[in-house]
Amino acid sequence: MYWGALVKGDAYGLPGEAPTSAAVLDRFESDAGKQITIVNTGQSWAGFDPATMDAAVDAGAIPLVTMPLGPGSSLKEVVEGKQDAAIRSWARAAKAFASPFLFRPWWESNGSWYSWGQSPDFVAAWQRFHDLVVAEGATNVTWAWVVNTIWEEDGEAKADPTPYYPGDAYVDWVGVDAYNWGRNPLQPDRWVTAEESIQPTLDVLEEIAPGKPVCICESASTEIGEGGPEEDKALWIHEMLDEYLPSRPRIKAYIWFNWNVEQGGYGSGGGRWDWPIESSPEAEAAFREGIQSETFLSDLPPLTPLTKVPVPSGPDSPPLSGAGPVPHDSARVQPLAEPRPSGPISFGVPRPRGRSGGAILTVTVPGPGQLRFSGRGLRIRVLPSRRLAGTPFSRWMKDAGELRLEVRAAGTKLRRLAATGSAKLALTVRLTPETGIAQTATRLVGVTRPGS
Repeated sequence: MYWGALVKGDAYGLPGEAPTSAAVLDRFESDAGKQITIVNTGQSWAGFDPATMDAAVDAGAIPLVTMPLGPGSSLKEVVEGKQDAAIRSWARAAKAFASPFLFRPWWESNGSWYSWGQSPDFVAAWQRFHDLVVAEGATNVTWAWVVNTIWEEDGEAKADPTPYYPGDAYVDWVGVDAYNWGRNPLQPDRWVTAEESIQPTLDVLEEIAPGKPVCICESASTEIGEGGPEEDKALWIHEMLDEYLPSRPRIKAYIWFNWNVEQGGYGSGGGRWDWPIESSPEAEAAFREGIQSETFLSDLPPLTPLTKVPVPSGPDSPPLSGAGPVPHDSARVQPLAEPRPSGPISFGVPRPRGRSGGAILTVTVPGPGQLRFSGRGLRIRVLPSRRLAGTPFSRWMKDAGELRLEVRAAGTKLRRLAATGSAKLALTVRLTPETGIAQTATRLVGVTRPGS
């Protein structure tokens, strides 16, 4: 499965957040001991943020875009068409970005704490939003309907998400946000196990949308229980990563909430939660150990422009229906066909570069166009040139062909290389032809310190 986090610099006393702050993301990946493959990032209502999206791609991660309604706007306005122009503009920007991404607008609709929560207009608004985006040809937008975990009061289940499901034709993935609130005095509840935090809602989602791939979009645990021997965050993480998630093949993405957010929301002045994996040495060690499992991907599969986020495969995984929505009005939603390159961008096998501590690899480009090389913490030399360039940088390809690149660590990755003897560099290559569709490919390149 894909794995990643929402990572705010507040957890480290740093400004910014992942993926736009390389320092924040590097710190989290260093503490976790592994590169993420998905990152939770927010966008304002109908405001496409290409810089953040490019930063995610440069980091070798799929963006999970979380989008609320705008101040003063409502689902009723969406249903009535008053937001159509803004939605169409966003959709055109999403299409121009081209790379697949998960999109979760109006999350936790079965709760009452957001303006769109438990709204009778939710389904109609979602369907209109979806149809406008598809009509603009933004087929890379992968629709994730994400609910809050259900809970019980006096033995009765609360927050049933069923009335708010838009329908199979309008949803690619389903998801859940689920926390162990424990007995933290900021919002005391009860200690729940990793399984208890997710499984009751997962059972409901399977009834609502059987076969859809599942994303756990927000997950974390407090450190504070009631003193029982099992009420321990490190043990909770162990259960989640080593036992629960590997045994649930329909869960295809897991995203930790690595933010010590203030109770009551950002800027409220309330006490801060202990959600980050670094809340204790024991919790950090448990997460670092568990996430090394092959269950959690550190490399992305090939991503095809203007297609859905691919559903990762795994051993004994049953067939999934989440490769794309069921067509419901093909005459209206099918975009015009556009010319595609003759093949995908591809990479050769990296080879160590002796004393430089870098690596040599080939990149095969399927046609002419503008090439953009990018990646965090790396420098590139296009052989036989002697010039090392920082990223991002661009060059024009007159025709299809093969390039030989030397890739070296820089910045925080170079410091990691010096400290540990090895580092992983995510190199992203984007080809934008004069006509047709841009395409992007990412390769993870391992480098070692000379003499290691």
